[in-house]
Amino acid sequence: MINRKIVATLLVLVISVVVVAQNSTNSPYTRFGYGKLVDAGFARTNAMGGIGFGFRQKNTINIINPASYSAIDSTSFLFEFGFSATASRFASSTANSTKLTGNIDFFAMQFPITKWMGMSAGIVPYSFVGYNFNTKDSTIIPSNNDTVFRINNQSFGGNGGISQVYLGMSFNLLKSLSLGINGYYMFGNIFNTRYIEQTFSDNRANYSTYSTTLLRVNSFNTRFGLQYTQPLRDKRDVLTVGAIYEFQHKLGSRYVVETFGVDTVIDTLKNVFELPNTYGLGFTYTLDNRWMFGLDVLYQQFSKASFHNETNLLRDKLKVSAGLEFVNKPNGNRYIDRIAWRVGSKYSTSYARVNNHSLSDYAISLGVGFPFRTNKSMLNLHLEYGGFGTTKNNLLQENYLKLGINLTLNEMWFYKLLLK
Repeated sequence: MINRKIVATLLVLVISVVVVAQNSTNSPYTRFGYGKLVDAGFARTNAMGGIGFGFRQKNTINIINPASYSAIDSTSFLFEFGFSATASRFASSTANSTKLTGNIDFFAMQFPITKWMGMSAGIVPYSFVGYNFNTKDSTIIPSNNDTVFRINNQSFGGNGGISQVYLGMSFNLLKSLSLGINGYYMFGNIFNTRYIEQTFSDNRANYSTYSTTLLRVNSFNTRFGLQYTQPLRDKRDVLTVGAIYEFQHKLGSRYVVETFGVDTVIDTLKNVFELPNTYGLGFTYTLDNRWMFGLDVLYQQFSKASFHNETNLLRDKLKVSAGLEFVNKPNGNRYIDRIAWRVGSKYSTSYARVNNHSLSDYAISLGVGFPFRTNKSMLNLHLEYGGFGTTKNNLLQENYLKLGINLTLNEMWFYKLLLK
């Protein structure tokens, strides 16, 4: 008979594929590039600034570096799923507004194949798009009579995003060295609209155009990872160094542009986008099994990747993350001693050109992990405050407060099968 837990897990995975693909956001900056790129980590690592290249724990899924999967206990089966709510405030030099959004963020599972090999599968977002805003400006045009103004009213809207179903595997090549790979199937739609209406202060006729673009993605991606772990100080401390790499390649896509005005133009392009070379390097240092400190550096060469069949339309992205976790007594009798406390921060440059300006993103985060009393499962919460953009140069300053909730279920399935 098929295990009911397996059936329930597959059902949750199917539902998650549908829901994650429909995640929402609300930011004018998602109009550029592929939208807002989503950090790959889950609540535990996100609370530590989003580190993960050197993060290797037997009771947590870390998809940031697939080499970590082989760390899982040989009798454990891990499930993780999470959701979040975000309050965003947008401010210009003249006005401000606040938006609330909520998302189901991810679903993942991890299980051992042998004592030296682990596997993981799930669905995670790659990017979000969601915005709706209007602009208005006027210019003076040449005229033989009185001064004539041309007034431009523009409306912009967009929604969608790209999601990823992944399957990953990791194995221990040597006692201290592990290798891993994630294979992704990327899918989703990004829909953008733009309406322009031009009116004039004299009696000449008005003019308007309406254009839409649809980016439909069906593609594959691969991430390679490695981790090297070295015990120190008579095995009381552990240093783990990790690295990842994704190669530049075509993004399997179909891009449709429709323009309605004096003439109607429909154009369809295929595979005119690329994903960039991606490099990541980081480490974690665990002290007395109570303290953990980590640092990551991520570099993505978007400037060399084609966007609309051209390079240098996007900028290289650099991201630096750092985080700390503290557990007073992991095996203590008092519940408060087993609670995990986390703090982190991150800084990154924007990969998209916004009116030819270079912008940056920053965030600080706090988190706490509440262990279950009866097993090794944990409820993780994290709070993140960050900002992006500026009120200068007619741009917007975006500040947000995000609450993330992540449940990690640690089931000893294989141990139960052995008992049977």
